[in-house]
Amino acid sequence: MLHVMNLDAAQNAASPERLRADLQPLRHAGIDLLCCQSTRHCTDGRDETSRLFTETLGMTYSCFAAGRHHGTILPNGTTRVRGLAMLTGSGVWVLNSGSFTVGKGDEEEVVQFAVIRKNGASVLALNLHLAPLPETQVSQLRELFAHSLLKERYGAVVLCADRPVPLSHKEWRGLAMLSNYGLHSQASPSVNGPGLLCLLVARAGALSEVVVCPPDPLSLFTAGDSTLAAMAVAFDMQRVVADKRNRPTFPLSFREQWLGYREHRAFA
Repeated sequence: MLHVMNLDAAQNAASPERLRADLQPLRHAGIDLLCCQSTRHCTDGRDETSRLFTETLGMTYSCFAAGRHHGTILPNGTTRVRGLAMLTGSGVWVLNSGSFTVGKGDEEEVVQFAVIRKNGASVLALNLHLAPLPETQVSQLRELFAHSLLKERYGAVVLCADRPVPLSHKEWRGLAMLSNYGLHSQASPSVNGPGLLCLLVARAGALSEVVVCPPDPLSLFTAGDSTLAAMAVAFDMQRVVADKRNRPTFPLSFREQWLGYREHRAFA
Protein backbone atom coordinates (compact mmCIF):
# COMPACT_ATOMS: atom_id res chain seq x y z
CA MET A 1 0.00 0.00 0.00
CA LEU A 2 1.19 3.51 -0.83
CA HIS A 3 0.16 6.50 1.30
CA VAL A 4 0.46 9.87 -0.49
CA MET A 5 -0.10 13.25 1.15
CA ASN A 6 -0.29 16.70 -0.43
CA LEU A 7 0.34 19.85 1.60
CA ASP A 8 0.73 23.53 0.72
CA ALA A 9 2.95 25.17 3.33
CA ALA A 10 1.45 28.60 2.59
CA GLN A 11 -1.94 27.38 3.86
CA ASN A 12 -0.35 26.04 7.06
CA ALA A 13 1.84 28.99 7.96
CA ALA A 14 0.18 30.30 11.14
CA SER A 15 3.45 29.54 12.96
CA PRO A 16 6.22 26.92 12.73
CA GLU A 17 5.23 25.72 16.21
CA ARG A 18 1.63 25.10 15.18
CA LEU A 19 2.70 23.35 11.97
CA ARG A 20 5.08 21.14 13.94
CA ALA A 21 2.30 20.27 16.41
CA ASP A 22 -0.07 19.33 13.56
CA LEU A 23 2.57 17.21 11.83
CA GLN A 24 3.83 15.39 14.93
CA PRO A 25 0.95 12.84 15.10
CA LEU A 26 1.81 11.82 11.52
CA ARG A 27 5.39 10.79 12.32
CA HIS A 28 4.42 7.12 12.68
CA ALA A 29 1.40 7.17 10.36
CA GLY A 30 3.30 5.60 7.47
CA ILE A 31 3.40 8.39 4.87
CA ASP A 32 5.28 7.09 1.83
CA LEU A 33 5.30 10.27 -0.27
CA LEU A 34 4.70 13.86 0.84
CA CYS A 35 4.34 16.47 -1.93
CA CYS A 36 4.76 20.03 -0.66
CA GLN A 37 4.22 23.41 -2.29
CA SER A 38 5.36 26.87 -1.11
CA THR A 39 8.32 25.30 0.66
CA ARG A 40 10.88 27.85 1.86
CA HIS A 41 14.53 27.18 1.13
CA CYS A 42 17.35 29.60 2.06
CA THR A 43 20.91 29.54 0.83
CA ASP A 44 22.17 30.05 4.40
CA GLY A 45 20.28 26.98 5.63
CA ARG A 46 17.96 28.94 7.93
CA ASP A 47 14.19 29.31 7.94
CA GLU A 48 13.58 26.17 5.92
CA THR A 49 10.14 24.60 5.90
CA SER A 50 11.66 21.44 4.47
CA ARG A 51 13.89 21.01 7.52
CA LEU A 52 10.83 21.30 9.77
CA PHE A 53 9.12 18.56 7.72
CA THR A 54 12.07 16.16 7.85
CA GLU A 55 12.75 16.69 11.55
CA THR A 56 9.11 16.33 12.57
CA LEU A 57 8.05 13.49 10.26
CA GLY A 58 11.34 11.58 10.11
CA MET A 59 11.16 11.43 6.30
CA THR A 60 13.88 11.81 3.66
CA TYR A 61 14.07 15.15 1.83
CA SER A 62 14.37 13.68 -1.67
CA CYS A 63 14.15 16.58 -4.14
CA PHE A 64 13.45 20.31 -4.45
CA ALA A 65 12.60 22.54 -7.44
CA ALA A 66 11.79 26.24 -7.84
CA GLY A 67 10.99 28.58 -10.70
CA ARG A 68 12.76 31.80 -11.57
CA HIS A 69 9.83 33.89 -10.28
CA HIS A 70 9.95 32.52 -6.74
CA GLY A 71 13.26 33.89 -5.44
CA THR A 72 13.78 36.77 -2.97
CA ILE A 73 17.06 38.38 -1.92
CA LEU A 74 17.07 39.07 1.82
CA PRO A 75 18.76 42.11 3.48
CA ASN A 76 21.66 39.91 4.66
CA GLY A 77 22.44 38.95 1.05
CA THR A 78 21.10 35.40 1.16
CA THR A 79 18.45 34.16 -1.24
CA ARG A 80 15.15 32.66 -0.18
CA VAL A 81 13.11 30.69 -2.70
CA ARG A 82 9.57 29.32 -2.49
CA GLY A 83 9.50 26.02 -4.24
CA LEU A 84 8.32 22.44 -4.49
CA ALA A 85 9.58 19.57 -2.37
CA MET A 86 9.04 15.84 -2.19
CA LEU A 87 9.76 13.78 0.92
CA THR A 88 9.80 9.98 0.98
CA GLY A 89 9.27 7.46 3.74
CA SER A 90 11.02 4.25 4.66
CA GLY A 91 11.21 1.63 1.92
CA VAL A 92 10.56 4.08 -0.94
CA TRP A 93 13.19 4.37 -3.68
CA VAL A 94 13.48 7.51 -5.83
CA LEU A 95 14.49 6.20 -9.27
CA ASN A 96 14.52 9.45 -11.25
CA SER A 97 13.64 13.06 -10.43
CA GLY A 98 13.81 16.50 -12.01
CA SER A 99 11.61 19.29 -13.33
CA PHE A 100 10.23 20.90 -16.47
CA THR A 101 8.21 24.06 -17.12
CA VAL A 102 4.68 24.76 -18.30
CA GLY A 103 3.40 28.15 -19.45
CA LYS A 104 5.30 31.12 -20.83
CA GLY A 105 6.47 34.50 -19.56
CA ASP A 106 5.01 35.55 -16.21
CA GLU A 107 2.75 32.48 -16.26
CA GLU A 108 5.65 30.03 -16.42
CA GLU A 109 5.64 27.48 -13.60
CA VAL A 110 7.94 24.61 -12.73
CA VAL A 111 6.56 21.07 -12.54
CA GLN A 112 8.53 18.81 -10.23
CA PHE A 113 8.51 15.09 -10.93
CA ALA A 114 9.87 11.92 -9.39
CA VAL A 115 9.58 8.27 -10.33
CA ILE A 116 9.37 6.30 -7.10
CA ARG A 117 9.12 2.62 -6.31
CA LYS A 118 7.82 0.67 -3.35
CA ASN A 119 7.54 -3.10 -3.24
CA GLY A 120 8.29 -3.39 -6.95
CA ALA A 121 5.57 -0.96 -8.13
CA SER A 122 6.55 2.30 -9.84
CA VAL A 123 4.65 5.60 -9.51
CA LEU A 124 5.21 8.90 -11.29
CA ALA A 125 4.57 11.85 -8.94
CA LEU A 126 3.95 15.34 -10.37
CA ASN A 127 3.95 18.44 -8.15
CA LEU A 128 3.32 22.08 -9.12
CA HIS A 129 1.98 25.53 -8.24
CA LEU A 130 -1.16 26.38 -10.21
CA ALA A 131 -2.09 29.88 -11.37
CA PRO A 132 -5.00 31.69 -9.64
CA LEU A 133 -7.07 32.08 -12.83
CA PRO A 134 -9.02 29.00 -14.01
CA GLU A 135 -8.24 29.58 -17.69
CA THR A 136 -4.51 29.70 -16.93
CA GLN A 137 -4.81 26.55 -14.81
CA VAL A 138 -6.38 24.73 -17.76
CA SER A 139 -3.57 25.90 -20.03
CA GLN A 140 -0.96 24.67 -17.53
CA LEU A 141 -2.66 21.28 -17.15
CA ARG A 142 -3.09 20.87 -20.91
CA GLU A 143 0.65 21.37 -21.39
CA LEU A 144 1.42 19.04 -18.48
CA PHE A 145 -0.76 16.19 -19.79
CA ALA A 146 0.82 16.51 -23.24
CA HIS A 147 4.34 16.07 -21.81
CA SER A 148 6.39 13.08 -22.92
CA LEU A 149 6.66 11.77 -19.34
CA LEU A 150 3.00 10.81 -19.52
CA LYS A 151 3.64 8.69 -22.61
CA GLU A 152 5.72 6.23 -20.57
CA ARG A 153 4.31 3.30 -18.58
CA TYR A 154 4.02 3.43 -14.79
CA GLY A 155 1.95 1.56 -12.26
CA ALA A 156 0.11 4.82 -11.47
CA VAL A 157 0.52 8.60 -11.65
CA VAL A 158 -0.13 11.01 -8.76
CA LEU A 159 -0.80 14.70 -9.50
CA CYS A 160 -0.46 17.26 -6.68
CA ALA A 161 -0.88 21.06 -6.67
CA ASP A 162 -1.54 23.93 -4.29
CA ARG A 163 -5.01 24.88 -5.60
CA PRO A 164 -8.17 23.00 -6.55
CA VAL A 165 -9.24 23.24 -10.19
CA PRO A 166 -12.94 24.04 -10.88
CA LEU A 167 -13.42 21.57 -13.73
CA SER A 168 -16.13 19.01 -14.33
CA HIS A 169 -15.32 15.32 -14.62
CA LYS A 170 -15.89 15.56 -18.37
CA GLU A 171 -13.39 18.44 -18.68
CA TRP A 172 -10.82 16.48 -16.67
CA ARG A 173 -11.31 13.49 -18.97
CA GLY A 174 -10.69 15.73 -21.98
CA LEU A 175 -7.39 16.96 -20.52
CA ALA A 176 -6.29 13.45 -19.58
CA MET A 177 -6.90 12.24 -23.16
CA LEU A 178 -3.73 14.15 -24.13
CA SER A 179 -1.78 11.51 -22.20
CA ASN A 180 -1.86 7.73 -21.87
CA TYR A 181 -3.64 8.01 -18.51
CA GLY A 182 -7.12 8.64 -17.16
CA LEU A 183 -8.64 9.57 -13.80
CA HIS A 184 -9.12 6.77 -11.29
CA SER A 185 -12.85 6.45 -10.64
CA GLN A 186 -12.37 6.47 -6.84
CA ALA A 187 -9.82 9.29 -6.58
CA SER A 188 -11.12 12.12 -8.75
CA PRO A 189 -10.00 15.72 -8.12
CA SER A 190 -11.95 17.64 -5.46
CA VAL A 191 -13.24 21.12 -6.27
CA ASN A 192 -13.50 22.18 -2.61
CA GLY A 193 -10.30 20.81 -1.12
CA PRO A 194 -7.28 22.81 0.07
CA GLY A 195 -5.38 21.75 -3.06
CA LEU A 196 -5.30 19.22 -5.87
CA LEU A 197 -4.61 15.53 -5.37
CA CYS A 198 -5.69 13.02 -7.99
CA LEU A 199 -4.73 9.55 -9.06
CA LEU A 200 -4.26 8.57 -12.72
CA VAL A 201 -4.13 5.07 -14.15
CA ALA A 202 -3.21 3.76 -17.60
CA ARG A 203 -6.06 3.68 -20.11
CA ALA A 204 -4.57 0.68 -21.93
CA GLY A 205 -1.75 -1.78 -21.32
CA ALA A 206 -1.77 -1.21 -17.55
CA LEU A 207 1.18 -2.63 -15.66
CA SER A 208 -0.78 -2.82 -12.40
CA GLU A 209 -4.29 -2.93 -11.04
CA VAL A 210 -4.72 0.11 -8.79
CA VAL A 211 -7.17 -0.17 -5.88
CA VAL A 212 -7.96 2.85 -3.70
CA CYS A 213 -8.13 1.82 -0.06
CA PRO A 214 -11.09 2.64 2.19
CA PRO A 215 -11.10 6.02 3.95
CA ASP A 216 -8.20 5.67 6.31
CA PRO A 217 -6.07 8.32 4.58
CA LEU A 218 -3.99 8.82 7.65
CA SER A 219 -7.21 8.94 9.71
CA LEU A 220 -7.79 12.56 8.88
CA PHE A 221 -4.32 13.35 10.12
CA THR A 222 -4.69 11.26 13.28
CA ALA A 223 -5.71 14.09 15.58
CA GLY A 224 -9.19 15.35 16.37
CA ASP A 225 -7.99 18.93 16.87
CA SER A 226 -5.71 18.99 13.82
CA THR A 227 -5.97 22.17 11.74
CA LEU A 228 -3.69 20.83 8.99
CA ALA A 229 -4.86 21.88 5.52
CA ALA A 230 -3.81 18.83 3.53
CA MET A 231 -5.09 15.97 1.38
CA ALA A 232 -4.24 12.27 1.38
CA VAL A 233 -4.92 9.10 -0.55
CA ALA A 234 -3.94 5.47 -0.01
CA PHE A 235 -3.89 2.87 -2.76
CA ASP A 236 -2.55 -0.57 -3.51
CA MET A 237 -1.03 -1.83 -6.76
CA GLN A 238 -0.97 -5.40 -7.96
CA ARG A 239 0.93 -6.29 -11.11
CA VAL A 240 -1.42 -7.43 -13.87
CA VAL A 241 1.08 -9.92 -15.32
CA ALA A 242 3.04 -11.88 -12.77
CA ASP A 243 6.73 -12.43 -13.45
CA LYS A 244 7.27 -16.19 -13.08
CA ARG A 245 11.03 -16.00 -13.44
CA ASN A 246 12.86 -16.75 -10.23
CA ARG A 247 15.12 -13.73 -9.82
CA PRO A 248 15.73 -11.08 -7.14
CA THR A 249 14.12 -7.63 -7.36
CA PHE A 250 16.57 -4.75 -7.64
CA PRO A 251 15.81 -1.11 -6.75
CA LEU A 252 16.41 -0.05 -10.37
CA SER A 253 15.41 -2.30 -13.24
CA PHE A 254 17.50 -2.60 -16.42
CA ARG A 255 14.75 -0.82 -18.36
CA GLU A 256 14.74 2.08 -15.87
CA GLN A 257 18.53 2.31 -16.00
CA TRP A 258 18.37 2.45 -19.79
CA LEU A 259 15.67 5.13 -19.79
CA GLY A 260 17.38 7.12 -17.06
CA TYR A 261 20.73 7.32 -18.83
CA ARG A 262 19.43 8.29 -22.26
CA GLU A 263 20.53 11.90 -22.59
CA HIS A 264 17.45 13.05 -24.46
CA ARG A 265 15.04 11.68 -21.86
CA ALA A 266 13.24 14.37 -19.85
CA PHE A 267 14.02 12.55 -16.61
CA ALA A 268 17.62 11.59 -17.35
